[in-house]
Amino acid sequence: MLIQENISMKNEGCVLDNFKLINREEIIDFIKKHNGLLELIEKSYPLVRKYFPNYSLSLKYYEDPECYGLDCICLDIYGNFNIFEKDFYTLNNLLENDIDELKISEPESKLFLSLDLVYPF
Repeated sequence: MLIQENISMKNEGCVLDNFKLINREEIIDFIKKHNGLLELIEKSYPLVRKYFPNYSLSLKYYEDPECYGLDCICLDIYGNFNIFEKDFYTLNNLLENDIDELKISEPESKLFLSLDLVYPF
């Protein structure tokens, strides 16, 4: 599926609708430049929901200020600080392993998606 067929500002049913988009234009531009990234997000979303069914989620484009070429989309999971250790284990040992195992058309797109736990103050 071409990215243009599945992502636009008014596309109903796009996986991006499941996230708060922090910087929408930058996210969409970055996804358009990296084939397979939208597919990765689509296939990762059910896994994120499997492990973190009640947490809020957001996506943001992140541009590394120190290293050119280390830009990525950050999938932030707004966790519960009271169970930080459990959440941390789940993210690093279960969810990330499942995402690594995903079969996608452009495996190198996994380099452009970062997962993180966020704990608001």
